[in-house]
Amino acid sequence: MADSQLLTTTETSLAVIETIQERDGATPAELAAALDLSESTVYKHLYTLGKHGYVVATGDTYRLGGRFYHFGMYVRNRSKIYELAGKYVIELAEQSNEESDFGIEENGRIVTLFDSVGSSATPSSRLNNYEYMHTTAIGKAILARLPPSRIDQIIGRWGLPRLTDQTITSREALDDELARIRERGYAINDQESIPGKRVAGVVAEDPSGNIIGGFTVSGPAYRIEDADLYREFPDILRRVVPEFETELDSQGLV
Repeated sequence: MADSQLLTTTETSLAVIETIQERDGATPAELAAALDLSESTVYKHLYTLGKHGYVVATGDTYRLGGRFYHFGMYVRNRSKIYELAGKYVIELAEQSNEESDFGIEENGRIVTLFDSVGSSATPSSRLNNYEYMHTTAIGKAILARLPPSRIDQIIGRWGLPRLTDQTITSREALDDELARIRERGYAINDQESIPGKRVAGVVAEDPSGNIIGGFTVSGPAYRIEDADLYREFPDILRRVVPEFETELDSQGLV
C-alpha cells in the first residue's frame, strides 16, 4: 500500500500504544515529548483509546488495557493448527525439562504464540512476544528457508538491530549463519536476543512443505552446555516436531 493511503491519525494512535508498551506506562507529558506532539493531541488519542478499553489510567500514568489480551488470545486460538502446536510445546518442555516455544512469522517479525517450561525449570519470564527474526532461533530457521529477495525485504524494513553483544548485525554474517542452518537443519540463538539464554529451533511445515512456524527448546546459559545446545536440544526437536507434522496431516488441519 502506498504511503499516501496511510491515515496519520491511526498511525499516531499506534505510536501512542507502542510507546506506552515500550515504557511500561507513560504520562501524557512523557508521550508528548517522546512523540513530538502537543499534550492536547496526545490526550485526545488517550481518551479515545481509553473509551474503547485499549488503555487504562492510574493517576496520570497510562498503561495498555486488558482488551489487548482478549485480541491476543483470539489470534492464538483462531486456528486448530496453533492449538495443536500448543500441545507439542508442552511435550517439548517436558521431554527437555527446559523451556519450549512455538512462534510464527508475520510481516517479517516472529510472534510467539505458546511457551511452556518443564517441571524442574524456572518459570518463563518472557516479556517480548514480537521479535526480530535475525535474533531468534525460530526466525533464523525460517529465514534459512526464504528466497534472498524476501530476506532483503525483511531486512530492508526492520534492519539488523543489536540486542546483545552476540546479535548478528551484518548481512554477510547473517548469510553465513543461514548457510550453516541449511547444512545442519536447525538454528541456534546463543544469547543473541536475551543475555544468558541459549536456544535451538527448527521449522515446522505442512505436508506440502509450506512453513507453519517454528518450535524451540531453550535454557539458561549457566546450565546449558554446548552438548545440550548443539546435540540434545536438536535431537529432541527432530523427534517431536515430525510428530506434530504427522498429527497435523492425520487430522486434516492443512
